[in-house]
Amino acid sequence: MFEVLLVRHAESEANYRGILVSHRGDPQLTSQGHKEANFAARVWREKPIAAVFASPLQRTQQTAREFVRPGMEVQIDARLHEIALGRWDGMLICDIETNDGERYRQWKLNPELGAPDGGEPLSSVAQRMQAFLDDVRSRYVNGLVVAITHSDCLKAVVLSMLDAPWHAAQWLHMKNTAGIYLQWRDDHWQMIEHPIIPI
Repeated sequence: MFEVLLVRHAESEANYRGILVSHRGDPQLTSQGHKEANFAARVWREKPIAAVFASPLQRTQQTAREFVRPGMEVQIDARLHEIALGRWDGMLICDIETNDGERYRQWKLNPELGAPDGGEPLSSVAQRMQAFLDDVRSRYVNGLVVAITHSDCLKAVVLSMLDAPWHAAQWLHMKNTAGIYLQWRDDHWQMIEHPIIPI
């Protein structure tokens, strides 16, 4: 059986400091984040992992390294990248709320709007995540593919699979190392679990 585990990265320096970051910065995991990543990987230790993927960013790659088996490398895939954040990229959330509060509230209510000045709508994230899933399904027949990505990428997958409106993202919260566990059954993806990994 072919399975995919999509996991949000562990706590990064940006998470700890309350910064939105996508392309303008590449924060690493905190010491707590390294513990979270290790714990998350141990939960899945008994599964036969076929491949481990990560977005091009350090926080996902550091999380992904905890999942790799001997002789395996983390494969980088740009389709797993964080959602583009426009002019808010690299800013403290508290500063955005102070200086651009109404627009920020609108975006949180409906991320399909895209962040201002170059932000990416959630439907675009869903399209590239679906392309990633189609690709790995064509390359692997059995086992588990692990892909370390970002919160909005997980939300996009869930809403797309449920055929839910994009504004429903406001009711989803993906903690660090939360995951979506998928199996390919009867010619379609089935969401088996939506585990949140505590530590």
